[in-house]
Amino acid sequence: MEITKLLNTDVRQGPPTQFHPWHLLAAFYTFCQSPSPIGRYQLGSDLELGGGSIRSLIRFLRERELIEPVHRQGHQLSPEGKRHCDKLNQILIKLMELPQSSYTVDAFNLGCHLHHMAHHITNGVEQRDAAIQAGATGATTLIQTSDPNQLIMPTAYEVKKQDVYQLIKAFDLHEGDIIIIGSGPTPISAKLGALAAAISVFKKEAS
Repeated sequence: MEITKLLNTDVRQGPPTQFHPWHLLAAFYTFCQSPSPIGRYQLGSDLELGGGSIRSLIRFLRERELIEPVHRQGHQLSPEGKRHCDKLNQILIKLMELPQSSYTVDAFNLGCHLHHMAHHITNGVEQRDAAIQAGATGATTLIQTSDPNQLIMPTAYEVKKQDVYQLIKAFDLHEGDIIIIGSGPTPISAKLGALAAAISVFKKEAS
């Protein structure tokens, strides 16, 4: 997926960044969802990053022509950013906070709905490890089967019917879709965990 190349911090010159690809994806997704410009203080608060890190992150996105400044109002998507946002929205359908349940592993949980990505999932360990690297407690990957009333984990564990009903109400799922649920002690750790796990899937799509 092209967006993973654009958000690859390994290609950046200079000293190591204080942000990671999951911060970049969270920031870019925020710009995609916002109808108005976003200031760096708001973005820093949302991502729990300091001023220097946010300035570097914004500079990174601007260098890739994904965002552009709006006089004294912050930044918004550039035409190039909108093009990539349209592509991202075809795969990353929805982010939604979820309650604790039998398939979550911490107090705060965020579900990330990825369209038709089940063929990239093996046992879910790669997604879990990516989430942990981003500061989450872990991640749970669920796959929509051909039965609209059935979700399974990659290990073929079938999710409890009452939990399936809650997820089906929250997400418009189709066969081959997946939900990656990032779990953590704080809302931002759960979100970054879910997005880090999603990036691990995007990389497979791009290869």
